[in-house]
Amino acid sequence: MRALFLLPWGFFLLGLLPLAVVDPVGEVGRSLGLLVAALLLAAVGSLYSRFPVAFPVQLALVLGLGLLAFQLALEGALLLTGLEAPWTVALGGVLGALAFGAAFFLGTGREAPLLPPLPRVGSLEDLRRMAGALEGLALRRPLVLVYLATEAPPERLEAELRRGDLAFRLQGGYLLVLQGGRPEDALGLLKRLRARFPLSAYAVERWRGGSLERVLARLEAEALLQS
Repeated sequence: MRALFLLPWGFFLLGLLPLAVVDPVGEVGRSLGLLVAALLLAAVGSLYSRFPVAFPVQLALVLGLGLLAFQLALEGALLLTGLEAPWTVALGGVLGALAFGAAFFLGTGREAPLLPPLPRVGSLEDLRRMAGALEGLALRRPLVLVYLATEAPPERLEAELRRGDLAFRLQGGYLLVLQGGRPEDALGLLKRLRARFPLSAYAVERWRGGSLERVLARLEAEALLQS
């Protein structure tokens, strides 16, 4: 929706409404700071109208930033005019926070975008950095995790992965994250890998959310029982 980028600016101008009816006679310094912050929020919200996600997620993000811009602009305008800010001013921030919460739940649904592929096989540190994003994605889009106990070179392993799959090198093995995959896909991948690499053990789990550390511990324990 092309007009979506106007929504944050509309909220920003709505917050300036007190300046249209009352002359500026109040505190200038703090009010200008709030107005500048509101202007920046509106600008960022306008940029998010081009964010490459599903439209409901995009709308919730733009709406959240627009509501926060409205609250800061209204607070700044009220300070500048010397009017007392009512408690209802905080509703903009509350509604903005709810919009961001809606964006999270919509963004972790089945229409959630896949995580971008890594340029190489990731390290344990890469996995820890991406833990939050993986846990969020797995909440409502199950991921298939494959743990491999092997010393195969990462370059050869990477050549066997599909586009969009992630691989991380751990101590004594690898963790593969099959995005949008099914357990049947993991079985086919394992069949190919066993024909090309020496696998001492492996474990597969359809991850439906929860702690990444816990599911990784389960996979490692299952593979340890096989070895």
